[in-house]
Amino acid sequence: MLKFNWNFLFTLINLVVFFLLMRKFLFKPIMNVLNKRKEMIENQFSDAEHANEQAQELKTQYEEKIENINAESNQIINRAKESARAEYDKIMNRAEADAENLKAAAKRQADAAVENEMRTARENIAGIAIDAAVKVLGANVSPETDSSIFDEFLNEGSEENESQN
Repeated sequence: MLKFNWNFLFTLINLVVFFLLMRKFLFKPIMNVLNKRKEMIENQFSDAEHANEQAQELKTQYEEKIENINAESNQIINRAKESARAEYDKIMNRAEADAENLKAAAKRQADAAVENEMRTARENIAGIAIDAAVKVLGANVSPETDSSIFDEFLNEGSEENESQN
């Protein structure tokens, strides 16, 4: 028959007690530490995900702001170009008008100078003609006759000049 061994029973009881003590004092605290560690890691992952989402939102906002700033700067540049073009056109139109005015004034001055020179030349020619007539006719020419011949000559010269223009 089987003989019952008390050593075996004590060893078995010792093992069970040892297992229960280990479970209570070693496994539970270690499991608690492991669970806390696991929970802390999960919290860190969720915090990291949350931070990543916030970073993506900020990135999107910054990209939108940069696009808006670029569009606004392009609008400002375009407005400045349009303003510069308008100012350029205005200055060019004013310069063209001033040039036309200067040309017209110069033409008027030239025409006046030509007319003045023509009048002076006619007077000189009339004087020479009178002197020649006096020499040819002799001394019977009076100052009234000189004046009438002179005026007649000037009128003929002006009529010829007007018909040429």
